[in-house]
Amino acid sequence: MKASDGAVIYVGKAIRLRTRVRSYFGEAGKPKLAVAQMMRYVTEVDYIVTETEVEALLLENNLIKAHQPRYNVKLKDDKRYPYLRVTVNEPFPRIHITRKAENDGTRYFGPFVHARSTRQTLKQLTKLFPIRTCTLPLAEVRNKYRVCLDYHIGRCPGPCADKIDVPDYDEIVQKVCQFLSGNTNAVVKELTEQMQAAAEALDFETAAKYRDTLKDVQQAITTQNMDSVSAADEDVIGIAVRTDIACVQLLRVRDGKLLEREHYYLNDADPESLATALSAFISQYYQNAVFVPKTVVLPMQIESMELIENWLSEKQGNRVGLHVPKAGRLRKLQILATKNAEILLTQREQNVVYSSGVEPALVELQELLGLKHPLRRIEAYDISNLGDRFAVGSMVVLEDGKPASAEYRRFKIRSVEGQDDFAMMQEIITRRFRRALADDEKFNKLPDLMLIDGGKGQLSAAQAAMNFCPASSQLPDIPLIALAKRIEEIFVPGKSEPIVLREDNPTLHMIQRLRDEAHRFAVTYHRRLRQKSLSASVLDEIPNVGPRRKQALLQHFGSIEAIREASLDGLLSVKGIPRSVAENIRKHL
Repeated sequence: MKASDGAVIYVGKAIRLRTRVRSYFGEAGKPKLAVAQMMRYVTEVDYIVTETEVEALLLENNLIKAHQPRYNVKLKDDKRYPYLRVTVNEPFPRIHITRKAENDGTRYFGPFVHARSTRQTLKQLTKLFPIRTCTLPLAEVRNKYRVCLDYHIGRCPGPCADKIDVPDYDEIVQKVCQFLSGNTNAVVKELTEQMQAAAEALDFETAAKYRDTLKDVQQAITTQNMDSVSAADEDVIGIAVRTDIACVQLLRVRDGKLLEREHYYLNDADPESLATALSAFISQYYQNAVFVPKTVVLPMQIESMELIENWLSEKQGNRVGLHVPKAGRLRKLQILATKNAEILLTQREQNVVYSSGVEPALVELQELLGLKHPLRRIEAYDISNLGDRFAVGSMVVLEDGKPASAEYRRFKIRSVEGQDDFAMMQEIITRRFRRALADDEKFNKLPDLMLIDGGKGQLSAAQAAMNFCPASSQLPDIPLIALAKRIEEIFVPGKSEPIVLREDNPTLHMIQRLRDEAHRFAVTYHRRLRQKSLSASVLDEIPNVGPRRKQALLQHFGSIEAIREASLDGLLSVKGIPRSVAENIRKHL
């Protein structure tokens, strides 16, 4: 189904095309909301005829992958995951990480969920079974390369320098492939037999090597072992759903052991269409899978179940069954998968506001303060002074959880004499909102929350400024909080006791960073004014003597005293000093 601009917005399959298309126009009853919304944009229906239902399923998958239609249930994250590739078509096969699995005569293992875990697996493998990872083009004999560090640390047997022959190397490759395929029992059995044979032949050094390797393998198996009387390969699927989104949890069981888990989110899913969503997921997930287990455990019956079974069996070359267990070990595993999916959805709801992209810390702060509106803009204020000199204030801004440096503002304190931080805070708040009410474009954005650096005193001063600001009735009710430095207490107007958050709380960290940024901005401005005052001189008081002429005079004469003693002709000899300015300098000094 296509929109007016030719974009594909939905892909489906049907045995009876007429019946399927008519169903979208609601003749059999009121269509679902998502269908009704989609049909507002459909202007053209195109179709392709295939020989079999399996071909239709494959084609549907390919079209969904290619066009990513808006109204299809699809994997949100359609990236390629890493595989381990063993180049068994070479005389001395190598192992490496790749993100593209092809039908090229080599063997692929995976996919792995995380690139980091793939690298760790590869590192562990080369410890257990020395196999080369380099890209050197090796022949069966007469390889004359220099061995690398991997050979010296026992992670490669050195085929590049003919340190091992093809048959012995093939044994190592076979063990690697068995291990990656989940057939760890065969590897353990073979290593045990080799260790015993070497011991019987009194080759204790070789027997010790087999013993150490066997110990490492058994330790690796133990960390991922799950008690089971079965030795089958299974994928166990659980699914949980919330409004408009579902989470699919897949547990990989190989040789009866739980080896890995991974999860995916499906969009446009709801409780009524879970079977459809799960059917779409299975079709897409196994489309590019290198390995399909003999049993795929499902939480429910799905659409086209027999058709998908036939397709998977054809793809794998042996019988693949979709099974919905009612009791026993598989049912327990399926419940475990569903429970994990529920947990993932709960964590997602707690940590991400995915409808608006708001930071989780902002959501927690909003709930903590009991505010109804989201905190899109937070302004923080601070004062910096040295006694009663060079007193300044700062305003820094956080928009959608990120610093908005273009919105930062600074203030010179004008009306306060002496060191009165409360009065200074009141002045900058008053000036900020007075300019906002005057439609000053630099201050026309109003905050959703104000953060004051200080305790109850600073907070009261800010409140007073808001209450007694001219035309304050025109301002919305803007909430204020203050963050005290001593034990990082959050003071809220109208509450006698402060809010104290744990030291590791992300919301507290966000408020601290904003407070510290306001302090940094104020101190930087204060230091700049002090530095400017220290560098001032009597030349600054002379009319028409700016920084360039001041610099030229000091470079020429070396000091103020030498300029004072200079004659009129001496002053005129300085480049850029006309007679009128020279006379002013003489008169002033």
